Order: sequence, then structure tokens, then C-alpha cells
Amino acid sequence: MKKIFLFISIFFIYSCGYSSLYLEGKKDISISLEEITGDFELNNYIKNDLKIASDRNSSNFFELIAETKYEKIILTKDAAGVATDYRLDLSVKFTILSENNKTVSYKESFKIKNINEKFEQSNYEKEIKRNFSENIKDKLILKLLN
Repeated sequence: MKKIFLFISIFFIYSCGYSSLYLEGKKDISISLEEITGDFELNNYIKNDLKIASDRNSSNFFELIAETKYEKIILTKDAAGVATDYRLDLSVKFTILSENNKTVSYKESFKIKNINEKFEQSNYEKEIKRNFSENIKDKLILKLLN
């Protein structure tokens, strides 16, 4: 009985759909980011995401130039004049050099509340930038492969 249970357990574990996180992110695409300007932190996230997703041995090669823009706009203030709500505007414009300078743009806006702790506020904004860069990477790869 124990052998049957062990066999069934092993069978389900091997067929659970596990795949490596980094291998799953790789597509049959090679991306070379020639130049990137704009927000330093957002640029680093995008460069790293595209490097992880890129396969150097792929026949689908794309050269890109990217321009990022990040704005933090005050929406409301309290009676003391302290900002309570912000809107974060993030945008990226890619120029695909290998496709006759075709441009692709992505924009996102997020409304956030002010957090009294500056450190927590900064970490929250970094997390928003991180998520934005991952979404941009996925959308860009989908666009390039189609």
C-alpha cells in the first residue's frame, strides 16, 4: 500500500506543471537595448527585465532605443498644505531600429495615497516602477514576436 501511495505521489509531483522561473521568462527573441534615457531607476528595471528575457542564440534579433518618463503629480493637499494624494505617470517609448525606426509607446498612471513614512513611500513607488517594467517587458515581447 505504501509503494502505491509513493508512486501516485511522485506521479502527481512530476506532472504538476513546474518549470524554472528563468527558463519560463525566456522567449525565442534577442533584444539589444542600444540606448536608454530618462528615469534612472526605471531604466535599470527595464534593462534587467529585457536582459533576462532575451536569448542570445535566437534568430529573432531586435535593436531598440528607449526613452522613459516618470512624473509624480500632487493631486490633493490637506489643510496644512501637505500632499495627501499623488498620481504617478510612467511612460516608455521604444524605437525599434531593426524595423525601420518603428515606435511603440506604453503609458500607465497610478493614484496613490501619501504614506507618512518616507522610506515606505519610496519603497512603494519603487515597487510600482518594478511592476510597470515587468508589464512593459511582457507587452514589448508580445509586440515584437507578432
